[in-house]
Amino acid sequence: MEEKKEETKKGKEGRLLIGMAVAVLVVILCLMLDVRIGVGALVGIVAGSFLRPLLKDLFTDEPQEEPEENRFLDTAVLRENFSIPQNLPIPYAVLDIRGRVMMYNAPFAAVFPNSEDAKPVIEVLRKTSGAGEPQRVTVGDRSYKAALNHCDVVDKSGAVGAVLTLIMVDITKTCQLEKELEEQETVVGMILLDNYDDVLDSIDENRLPILSALIDRKFNQLAQAADAVIKKLEKDRYIFLLSKGSLERLKEKKFEPFNEIKEISVGEHIPVTLSMGIGIGGGSLEDAMANAKAAMDLALGRGGDQVLIKDGEKYLFFGGKSGEIHRNARIRARVKADALMELMGDASDILVMGHKNADLDSLGACIGICAMAKSIGKKCNIVMDKVSVGVKRLCDKMDESGKFGGVIVDGVDAMRMINDKTLLVIVDTHRESMVDSRQVLMAAKKIVVFDHHRKSTDFIEQAVLIYHEPYASSTSELITEMIQHMDKKVKLHQIEADALLAGITVDTKNFCVKTGAMTFESAAFLRRNGADSIRVRLLFQNDMDAYKAKATAVRDAELFRDHIAISVCPSDVENSTLTAAQAADDLMNVTGIQASFVCCKVEDTVYISARSFGEINVQRVMEKLGGGGHLTVSGAQLQDCTVEEAKEKVRAAIEEYLEEEA
Repeated sequence: MEEKKEETKKGKEGRLLIGMAVAVLVVILCLMLDVRIGVGALVGIVAGSFLRPLLKDLFTDEPQEEPEENRFLDTAVLRENFSIPQNLPIPYAVLDIRGRVMMYNAPFAAVFPNSEDAKPVIEVLRKTSGAGEPQRVTVGDRSYKAALNHCDVVDKSGAVGAVLTLIMVDITKTCQLEKELEEQETVVGMILLDNYDDVLDSIDENRLPILSALIDRKFNQLAQAADAVIKKLEKDRYIFLLSKGSLERLKEKKFEPFNEIKEISVGEHIPVTLSMGIGIGGGSLEDAMANAKAAMDLALGRGGDQVLIKDGEKYLFFGGKSGEIHRNARIRARVKADALMELMGDASDILVMGHKNADLDSLGACIGICAMAKSIGKKCNIVMDKVSVGVKRLCDKMDESGKFGGVIVDGVDAMRMINDKTLLVIVDTHRESMVDSRQVLMAAKKIVVFDHHRKSTDFIEQAVLIYHEPYASSTSELITEMIQHMDKKVKLHQIEADALLAGITVDTKNFCVKTGAMTFESAAFLRRNGADSIRVRLLFQNDMDAYKAKATAVRDAELFRDHIAISVCPSDVENSTLTAAQAADDLMNVTGIQASFVCCKVEDTVYISARSFGEINVQRVMEKLGGGGHLTVSGAQLQDCTVEEAKEKVRAAIEEYLEEEA
């Protein structure tokens, strides 16, 4: 009887060994056909098959003990009880429960001549590999799919323990094929000569065909060099197709070859500049085209003369060092004004809202919108949760006049007033995260946006009307343009005219920065309608404490990279944010300074004012901190951090920007 049992057991064992041998061959074939199928099959059977005692135990009726992780930690004991399948063509190893390599085959030794070298891979797998789930790892210049399995085992004496098994499959060729396929993905790009009309106005009419031909030839040469296909759609618009690999090579060169367009000359004329929007991904050419269009819109919204790449939800920026292109906006202003008046006429009531921590440009633009609404007999309220120190003097003037009682409401009152026919006008910002009351923004059904800041990626998308002109000095200038070019005459009150002029003055730094012909025309219009520069100047007066704080910020400024000033403005003054902005302006008067960054803390928020002359794009720097603005004037707000932490973040953002520009 005992002999029969022994024969039966040996028969089972023999069949089992044969079955496992066949299984190993099947796994190898699966690996040759499909790495994922092979790794899955291998993880399922090899982890147990190398331990004959365990497999024998599985086919017996004898009860097993509970696993004890402290057993089988000795290499000699493992080798005495178990064996490694040395003929497996893939790296394979047995580890103790702590992750130390105990036994391995020849392919594993080829990958890791010293078993200690496998520690980083093992640590990664122990953290990320669940239930033997394969993970992609890199060893040297090779890529592997690796899996780590936990196995309960029984030795010859019947003692129970646990080990880990590590299996690796070389997928380097597969990764190379994936990379090649990715590099062959088609990318769609759009090109716009964004100052083409201005170039035509500056050149002799007889030279126009020559200029156009030279531009076309240069684009064809650049496309051929980049292994791309380009097609002219209109006199100033092109579309091109290229592979993702070719795009990566252009990115490495920072798109410098396309700057050769600016060097084209057929006489005395202004240089040609271009904007480029490139779309990647989405799964189809249609999606890539949509991404390219979105990138182009954003490039133009940021002032043009730059390259933007949209890859899914991520944007990459190149260039953008030129100032915004000034255009004759009279027709646009009239069209936008007519559209706004039509929307106002259909609305039951009107709310106008600026950005958080309102400045004089934000409030001035709000007051201008109220004047437009009043001209057609519509009620308009300004939504402002908190009257900032920067606009307190103007708000006091409004209260003293007795003509603006109840005009300013907070977000709670605005939510009570809002309904399906309410028109919400957003001024001096186009970003959802920057509006004074996000709750009011979300509740509004009809939204209009007026802004002059360079476009950011988190812009308000649900607006029914947008007037976004980065060439303008201020939003107050945009509103003034609309008022003076409207068909219906708007009679401005003295305080309304002062508020709009103050908005222009604060953003142009007394008509020194971003000042164009339309800026002076708007100022002249406001002067004719009762604005007074002396009254406006009084709105900017500082007390002695604020003046001393500004002097302290300038005195204590630190030089970073030899030409960038970083400082802190004392926060124990009444209007520290305005004082910090003035200190940043004053630092730009120091010889050799190319950019300045001044921080100040108000409650739990650190405000950063950034200035430059254009050599350094402070908008790009501030965007890395969640802010934005213009090429030469920008800012950001950091929540829940100290001033020293904010300075470190500013330095890191500058370093990152300079590395991108290098």
